[in-house]
Amino acid sequence: MGIVLDVATILFFMVMFKKCAVKTQLKNAVESLIFISSAIVSVPIGVFLGDFCYSSFFRPVIIDRVESIVTTSGDVDTTLNPVERIMSGMPTMVNNAARIYHTTTGDNLSEINKLLAGDLSTATGEIVDILARPVIDGVVRALFFAIAFAGCYRLLRAFYPTIEAYFYNPDRAAVSPTNGMVLGAGRVVVIYLIILSLVQLVGPVLPDFVLFRPETYSHSFIFKLFSENNLIMLFLGEGIV
Repeated sequence: MGIVLDVATILFFMVMFKKCAVKTQLKNAVESLIFISSAIVSVPIGVFLGDFCYSSFFRPVIIDRVESIVTTSGDVDTTLNPVERIMSGMPTMVNNAARIYHTTTGDNLSEINKLLAGDLSTATGEIVDILARPVIDGVVRALFFAIAFAGCYRLLRAFYPTIEAYFYNPDRAAVSPTNGMVLGAGRVVVIYLIILSLVQLVGPVLPDFVLFRPETYSHSFIFKLFSENNLIMLFLGEGIV
C-alpha cells in the first residue's frame, strides 16, 4: 500500500507542478505567497475557535452524558471495564478515534484509572478531557482551519489584479516552466501539507475504512517525510496529538 501511496503522491506533485509550469512567474510567486499567508493566518484561528467550541459547547454536553456512568463506577460489578463503560456514553466519533488517538491506552489509561480510584464526584470533567478533547478539538480545529483558509485565500486572491499591475514587467509576466515550478513550489507544498493535516485530524473519526486511517499513510515514505516536517500540523495539532 505504501508504494501505491508514494506513486499517487508523485502523480499529485507532477500534476500540480505541470499547472505551475504554464502560469506566469509573477502569478506563481503571488499564489505561493497567498497560500503561505493564508495558512499562517488560519492556524491560530482554527486553534482558538476549536478550543473555544470544545470548552463552551461540546464539553458540557458530554459531561452530562457520562457523569452518571463515572459517578457509579464504584457501584457496578468489578469485572466490568470502567473505561469501556464510560466510552459507551461517548459520541461515536470519540469511539472511532480512540485507537488512533490513543486516548484509552498508555499514560491516558493510567490517569483515568487514578481518577476513578479517587473522588468520583469531581472526576468526570477530567476524564472527558482525556477521552474526548483530543478527538473533538482536532476535528473542530480542522474544520475552522479549512473555513478560515478558504476565506483568507479568497480575500487575498481578490488583490491579485492590483498586485499584478504594481509589479508587472515583461520578465515577471513571462511563462518560464522551470522558474514557474520553483516559484509555485510554496503553493504546492502548502496544499499537500493541508491534505496531510486533515487526514491526521479527521481521518480517525470517520468509519473504519483503509483510506481513512492515518496509519495507512504511514507506510508511504513521502507521507512520513512530510508528516514529520509538517509545520501546519505542528501548530494545528499542538496539545492534542
